[in-house]
Amino acid sequence: MPPPLLALSASSRLRRQLRMIAEAGPVSPIVGPVAFARSWSELAELAAAHPASPTVVDAAFPEGSPSPATFATAPRICASDSLGVVRHAVLAAIDPERPRRLLARIREQGATEACRIMDHVLTRSFGPCTVPDLAASLGLSHWSLLRRCAALGIPTPKKLTDLGRVYTVERLAEWSEQPSGVAATAAGYTEPANYRRTARRALGEPPTAIRRSGGAAYVGRVILRRLASPTTGPVGLAQRGAKN
Repeated sequence: MPPPLLALSASSRLRRQLRMIAEAGPVSPIVGPVAFARSWSELAELAAAHPASPTVVDAAFPEGSPSPATFATAPRICASDSLGVVRHAVLAAIDPERPRRLLARIREQGATEACRIMDHVLTRSFGPCTVPDLAASLGLSHWSLLRRCAALGIPTPKKLTDLGRVYTVERLAEWSEQPSGVAATAAGYTEPANYRRTARRALGEPPTAIRRSGGAAYVGRVILRRLASPTTGPVGLAQRGAKN
């Protein structure tokens, strides 16, 4: 069974929503039961007992003195949030350091703007994301984002969203030790065939082949390669060395 979902919440509505997400519906196979905390110290005790558990925090909960730094990046949820928003937060709380490490490696390549775009892609990879939605989140128009990607020499926004979706599904599947199809359903795919089509568009391979190649780690390497800066990526460095 996956680790429990930890939650610090003062709202009975949020508690009901979290139980619904963890105990029924598409996300339930990849998260364990909810363990509620009534204080920051109790949350810290639960986290110590379940170090791999995803954690969400009620934004209305009073701050501790101080609240543990461990939970500074835990997704905040509100009593007014829809079930879909809460579901997104739960998925975002799963193994959050792995996508952060991927983004850090993209930045290390010198691809700062590409990293900013990919950050928004990954943030929206827990459900369907259109190119106009991605562009709006970046403060750009659809066509401005297309031109920006072309100028950076990186894949189109549609290809980036496909890569982000596959990376997230494979990462969730590995974390929960579930098949890719189960993780894909949790991430908003209505049919396993739809996820298989996304995987083939993004990498030219079905999910089974992607898993054999290394799963999320393999997809992460592909993302790094495709977002490498022309001047700091492997090809760019080789070309610069030849000129020198």
